[in-house]
Amino acid sequence: MLAAGGNCGFPGSTAASACGYNRTRDFAILLRFRQQALKTCGWVVRMGSLAGGTGQVALPLSPRVPRVSSQPQQDVCCLMGAPVAGNPTQYMLEQAFEAARLDWRFLTFEVSALEIEGALRGARIFDFHGVMLTPPHRSRVQPYLEELGDAARISGQVNCIQQVDGKLHGYNTEGRALRQLLEQAGTLQGARVTILGAGRLARAIGAELALTGVGELVFACRQPESAASLVKTLLDETPLENCHVEPLVKDAPLMLSADCQAVVNATPVGNNDSNERLPVSLDQLTKTTLVADVVYNPPNTWFMRAAASRECPTIDGLTLLIEQAALAFEIWTDASADRQAMREAVEEFLVL
Repeated sequence: MLAAGGNCGFPGSTAASACGYNRTRDFAILLRFRQQALKTCGWVVRMGSLAGGTGQVALPLSPRVPRVSSQPQQDVCCLMGAPVAGNPTQYMLEQAFEAARLDWRFLTFEVSALEIEGALRGARIFDFHGVMLTPPHRSRVQPYLEELGDAARISGQVNCIQQVDGKLHGYNTEGRALRQLLEQAGTLQGARVTILGAGRLARAIGAELALTGVGELVFACRQPESAASLVKTLLDETPLENCHVEPLVKDAPLMLSADCQAVVNATPVGNNDSNERLPVSLDQLTKTTLVADVVYNPPNTWFMRAAASRECPTIDGLTLLIEQAALAFEIWTDASADRQAMREAVEEFLVL
């Protein structure tokens, strides 16, 4: 039973009244966890949400034959965010579990910013193995976690949580996913990398690359002052020695340098509009420059097409989406993720 007073049960928490503890609200969150676990067993979630007040749950639209667990308590992971409608994570990871012959389930919960502490308490109580986070929670959950990976701590962005012996460990698999994909095409040691944007994804990617040992990071964004604290943090807390910011101006395209080994679009430009252009010029890029985009729907953005026209190797947002989810899968299960099965699932979900 949840205590009505005292500490909230998280490291660094103050008294219940100070941290927003609400017994009725948290009990309701736990009840929804239990109801969702029961209702979603044997269903594949696609798109939509079921309106039911706060804490909406994803609507299962495509039934399949129920699986009967061989475990006294089935292994469960989940997604928490707001909004969650249209998010392909559950469909993708359910397919990954099935491909690996794991008797695991993945659930989706719509959790507001005010409910995230209670929702994580519920994940502890129900012994969920892992949690994926979408905005607005990625920058707000650190006070409720016992351990943080270096990239997650430096960037302030947590998108993956693992529960180990009742303790929550936070990671960022987005930056790690891009780093691994870039390394498959060539070394990053001493490389010059330009990141377009200075938001949450740019921060996660920048922290991971700085820890890896890139030689120089350049952030290009519309408000250079917004990246000042990020640059200082990377220079102070990672081996990175060269880092600066350049303005990204709509009417004056940024000329991407020929000595840049990799360019990453970490902005939402191109999301749901494959013809939306970034204010950059790729004319000086060579055939060895790696070009990546975080936008996954559609994956064939203007940026990807422009890079391909110059014969640059590319990493599209769909590949990155799959890789970051695959890394979370491997953190939780200690098994290899079938990335092809995950790709087929997400392409079906997004009708690509």
